[in-house]
Amino acid sequence: MSDQRRTSSRTCVTKKTSLPTVTQNVRKTANKSRKINHQTSSDTNSATRRHESPDIQNSTKRTRLDSVNSNKLNHKKQKDVSYNDDTDDKIDRCAICLDDCTEPKQLDKCTHIFCTACIDQYFETVKPQCPCCFTIYGEIRGNQPLNGTMTIDTSKHRLPGFEHDSRGTIRIVYHFPNGIQDESHPNPGTPYHGTTRTAYLPENREGRHVLSLLQKAFELQQIFTVGQSRTTGYDNVITWNDIHHKTNVNGGMENFGYPDKTYLNRVKQELAAKGIK
Repeated sequence: MSDQRRTSSRTCVTKKTSLPTVTQNVRKTANKSRKINHQTSSDTNSATRRHESPDIQNSTKRTRLDSVNSNKLNHKKQKDVSYNDDTDDKIDRCAICLDDCTEPKQLDKCTHIFCTACIDQYFETVKPQCPCCFTIYGEIRGNQPLNGTMTIDTSKHRLPGFEHDSRGTIRIVYHFPNGIQDESHPNPGTPYHGTTRTAYLPENREGRHVLSLLQKAFELQQIFTVGQSRTTGYDNVITWNDIHHKTNVNGGMENFGYPDKTYLNRVKQELAAKGIK
């Protein structure tokens, strides 16, 4: 009997001591879990702060730098503009010698200013034309050979496109015999081959006006020159000098013929560029 009570009391003591141990272990585990969760949360927040703050700072720095650079650039542009305005007002430079004008001379039509010696020599040795805007002063004479002829006749045949706006056709025949190149030509002393060219105009008011301009250009030796032919490639020959002619009656613009509604206006512009109006 005494043995049974002792055994029972031991068992009770064991049970009493085991409950607090389990509770403590549970509390410890919960506390440990809370600590881990708290630490994880704080680590995440700190990592977020570390990643976000540099971007914000860099963005702010970039914005400030951009605004500073933009201000500096605008300030520099203003300086350049004001400098150029000042220099343009104070200094006249000659477009021929690229230096300050000595004894400045202002052209009466276009008002460009050059050194007197520079522009006088340019007009005498090159051509009487402003080198800046190409305004013509006086007559421009070309290097067309002097032994050529220009003959004119008419026919009742009407050109395509002018059937109802003309009385017929104007025919121009240019003839140049063989000759020797002079100092104004590419190869002085070298023979050149002559040529015969035929051109056509409508016989109406505008066609006769273009004819008078072509006659003046011929007198100023501007219609032909000596050089390399653009069509055959031959050198040392008589060739056109940038005043286009209609050398065929038919065929349209592609074949240097008619119809071509814009030809008469174009050729007048080409003649005006050489000072013939």
